[in-house]
Amino acid sequence: MTDIPSPGLTRIYYPPPPWFLRGSVLAATCLIRASTVEALVPEPLALFRLPGNMAIGYLAVAHYTAGSTREYNELVAGVVVRHKSLYGPYITHTGADDAQAQVAGRDVWHLPRQAWRFEWEFEQPETRVRVWDGVRLVCSIIGVPPMARLFPLNVSYPFLNMQGIHPTTIPITYDVRATSTGWKLQVGPDGPLAFFKPFGPLATFVVKGWARLEAPRLLDPPPAEPQPEE
Repeated sequence: MTDIPSPGLTRIYYPPPPWFLRGSVLAATCLIRASTVEALVPEPLALFRLPGNMAIGYLAVAHYTAGSTREYNELVAGVVVRHKSLYGPYITHTGADDAQAQVAGRDVWHLPRQAWRFEWEFEQPETRVRVWDGVRLVCSIIGVPPMARLFPLNVSYPFLNMQGIHPTTIPITYDVRATSTGWKLQVGPDGPLAFFKPFGPLATFVVKGWARLEAPRLLDPPPAEPQPEE
């Protein structure tokens, strides 16, 4: 276990990577106007722009259950970016409801992870979830069918991120079952995701299974210091 001092007198302990995450995810992707998100991407990363001043945005709400390194809820949102010839999702906003996941997210993976509250309803005939940042609504999702035919998907795909001034990847391996299914997303008008305004249709998915989250890796390691001559 790794311990990191919190702002108070207590210490927050968290397991080191890799983290194994088991559960279900509601994921969405859409086109958003590049001008509304370009300032969220730090250099040397660059927003992946499409014709018509468009960018690709995404959002995912996860519920991690027994068998995970930590059992908690999480939301990640962001845009697709590039670094040289590498393309991948970049996380602009994220929140979790577990103190260890919050501190590990900031310290290990260098993510802007906040303390958010999640309210799930798993009752028939649909699943719902609301995410709160204090009294502000981050987002709500309704109309998720409780049963859907899922198809196996095994893939490894890294997120792009920054560690100080250095670009990094966050390697993730997925062993999941997934399907495209309709549900509705509402973003809080004054919440942290107010910028997330889909332009056109929203592609929505349900994903269930495992993910392995590795420690970040530097893309452009600083040059090694010269060794003194003997």
